Amino acid sequence: MPKIAIYKFLTFFIFAFDALNEPPHLHIVKEKGSRQRSAKIWLESLSVADRGSLTDREIAIAIRLMKKHQKVLVDAFNKVKKGNKIKTINLV
Repeated sequence: MPKIAIYKFLTFFIFAFDALNEPPHLHIVKEKGSRQRSAKIWLESLSVADRGSLTDREIAIAIRLMKKHQKVLVDAFNKVKKGNKIKTINLV
């Protein structure tokens, strides 16, 4: 479960198996809390596949960040898909 990026209280990651079998997307969770479901947002269309446990505000923040950093996030997804290691990106 490679951690792709972080932003304050949000963590963006990929399930390695998903990277091999699905189009580019990221899962997003709040850093705190052990019993939460991850949201799933497609990187190309920025549409929400699953909102998980995130609020409307948190989803909006995630989409805004993904839009702003879309190219670097897609590149990171593709590196993970190829089996390469990546450094976690700090989003601002």
